[in-house]
Amino acid sequence: MLKLFLIAFLFIGSIPSYAENIELFADDGLEWNQKDNKIIMHKNATAKTPSYELKADNIEALYKGNNKKIYKIYANDNVKIKSATENIFTDKMIYDIDAERIDLLSNTNPTVMKSSDSKITTKDKIIYFKDKNYATADNAEITHSGRQIFSDYIRITFENKNGKNQVKYIHADGNIKLIDGTEELYGDRAEYNPQNGFATIDGNVHFKKGTEANLSGGKIVYNMNTGIAKILPKDKDSKVSGVFSTQTTSKK
Repeated sequence: MLKLFLIAFLFIGSIPSYAENIELFADDGLEWNQKDNKIIMHKNATAKTPSYELKADNIEALYKGNNKKIYKIYANDNVKIKSATENIFTDKMIYDIDAERIDLLSNTNPTVMKSSDSKITTKDKIIYFKDKNYATADNAEITHSGRQIFSDYIRITFENKNGKNQVKYIHADGNIKLIDGTEELYGDRAEYNPQNGFATIDGNVHFKKGTEANLSGGKIVYNMNTGIAKILPKDKDSKVSGVFSTQTTSKK
């Protein structure tokens, strides 16, 4: 195993704003290209600091300046990132350190980003803006407190509590499906605030509760903590419609 030890500035997840030692490992060789200012590692490549660990089949790090400041990292195949704030699994990662932006891209496997209270899954891409502490995901599912939200586009805002990321707010656009137990909500757009349990969905909304109820309208304001849903019409000329089952199951 080859090992190279560098002093560099590298920030990911909750890494503090000071220089950290980076240990680089690779089973199948490490190439240090001083002309192009890059380091390339193959097979079980690892970049490790006290704050995080990045593993992949291939890692390429670009650096600049006399202090060898790493400003961009590419990781491909079987990418795993572990830190105090998240665990990430993806096929490809591009980390622009100067922009504090992490692109996570799927190829054959779904990309998964886990925080302390949520999991984002997509076969498309996740972009994590570390400094602003939010992520966007295309064609994704997010699971939070046992609830699932599916959408063409999801933006998740996190807040750091006791060194761990937790979901603060979720905005979603396009083909919304929200599942909460036996209840399913559909619409074009959604806002979800886990702090108070309120989900607001608008645009061709439907609310289904198993075989008990099927409601339609222009907007739903749903308190997931109390189970109270308010169905509103699209406009003053529209109506809310609903079908409730009166079937009961007899006991023998």
